[in-house]
Amino acid sequence: MSIDSSSAVAAANSKAGFSTEASNAATKLNADFNFFLKMLTTQLTHQDPTQPMDTTAMTQQIAQFSAVEQQVQTNSRLDQLLKSNKQSQLSTAVSYIGAEVEIAGNTGNVLGGQGAFAYILEKKAATVDIVIKNSAGAAVFKGPGTQNAGRNLLVWDGVNSFTGKDAPDGTYTIEVTAKDSNGATIGVDARAVGIVGSVETDKDGSIILNIGDVRAKYEEVLAVRTPSRIYEPPANGPEETGDTGDTGENNDEIADAGETGTEDAS
Repeated sequence: MSIDSSSAVAAANSKAGFSTEASNAATKLNADFNFFLKMLTTQLTHQDPTQPMDTTAMTQQIAQFSAVEQQVQTNSRLDQLLKSNKQSQLSTAVSYIGAEVEIAGNTGNVLGGQGAFAYILEKKAATVDIVIKNSAGAAVFKGPGTQNAGRNLLVWDGVNSFTGKDAPDGTYTIEVTAKDSNGATIGVDARAVGIVGSVETDKDGSIILNIGDVRAKYEEVLAVRTPSRIYEPPANGPEETGDTGDTGENNDEIADAGETGTEDAS
């Protein structure tokens, strides 16, 4: 007598992270095993006493069911672990609301006349030139930046260095050019910076952080800190404040970008 447990094995090995799959696999396995026992009982009842059933084959079949059952149970436990881990990630992501985060990219959100940008230098630079552009690609700020090896954080006051006027709130991009004392170009890794406004999960269960106009996955976050600028809209309308927060890293340096360039605030 042969048994077909391939469907149960496939269900046990696929999408272990979803409880429905594990439940279906267990149900299928129980049905197959009950059918196997009925067939085995019938065969034993009607077997030829002079040619009894091969006990070796029966033992192998029972062992096969046992192996599949263990696989289903293992996947069920993995499903529970994955759910627990996802819940932990969601709790952590919710704690990011109101915090400033970094992800891969070169954008920054200006809110209430304040914007923050970040970039990583491979090594200490002799000169760093920064250009901030609006969504239309037009330059609205140009000036020097901090030169530390590692993370450098730029806080822009939202003033257009070419016209002296306040730039409107929105998403801006940063371009950084760094050179050493010999004039050689230094590698720069720009980061997108923004404040998390809300957290949600999409249809496939991924945790999504809404950062201004940007939607980023939880695992894409590269850094989290207290906001580098403070914005509190007054009753009569928005106004800017010039406070900056701690970046949380010893080698970070914050620069305030205004009409005359950037100034080391540390």
